[in-house]
Amino acid sequence: MKLLIQADDFGMTVGVADGIVASGRDGLLTQTGLFTNMPSTEYAVRRYKAEIPHVLLGQDLNLSTGRPLSDPEKIPSLVQEDGSFLTSKMHRALQEKDPGHVRYEEAYLEYETQVQRFIELVGRKPGYIVGHAFHNEITDQALKDVREKYGCRNSYPRDEIEPDKMLGGWVKPVLRADKSYDYSPLVQLENDPLQMFIEGQLKNLEKYADQDVVMILHTHAGFLDRDLYKLSSFNAVRPMEAGFICSRELREFVTRHQIQMINAEYFD
Repeated sequence: MKLLIQADDFGMTVGVADGIVASGRDGLLTQTGLFTNMPSTEYAVRRYKAEIPHVLLGQDLNLSTGRPLSDPEKIPSLVQEDGSFLTSKMHRALQEKDPGHVRYEEAYLEYETQVQRFIELVGRKPGYIVGHAFHNEITDQALKDVREKYGCRNSYPRDEIEPDKMLGGWVKPVLRADKSYDYSPLVQLENDPLQMFIEGQLKNLEKYADQDVVMILHTHAGFLDRDLYKLSSFNAVRPMEAGFICSRELREFVTRHQIQMINAEYFD
């Protein structure tokens, strides 16, 4: 069996960057996607180069968190009056009224500007490119076109990975009576990824351990800080996901079965 472990949102905040660095330095993380539009981006890149250069560094292209790298006046369909991005919640509300509320040329401009910033900071193109949070057909096309222009892959061939070979670091949130989801910190804290692994996922992994298959563990590892609570509903679970990636139990499983740890380059 081959195992790919991914952490999204590298550089979203200092705490998220610290947790992902720990997951690569002390744990089994194999790849992570960088945010290039955040105040902590350069901090994340410095720590990456110094401590975890063995982890594949990809890019999470972002249209919903923080401020754009492009001039806000050139991308009016993506920003609020103060020039910050529309949040994913705002995007979804607008999407219901107007599926074409995001303009292709604006999404493409911001995506490409973020890729150029990655190249400036890291000195090479991203190891892979994916989109963050909100997306629709228009943004998907812009992302696909930018990815093709720069010759970048996806983080993994999602259409080829069977559902039972996809492991999440956290179960689905609680579904309320009104069909909305409860992502509250208490709900997240009730779902310990390591406990889920021991009590459920481990059995599934053991089934495939000696087969020539690829398993994917997709996480949002990180540490908590004030900025994260302001930016993301995925917060309390992140340190637990980082702890899982660094856990003795996961490492023992990988060692016992001689699991090959891979990243997106494996699919070339």
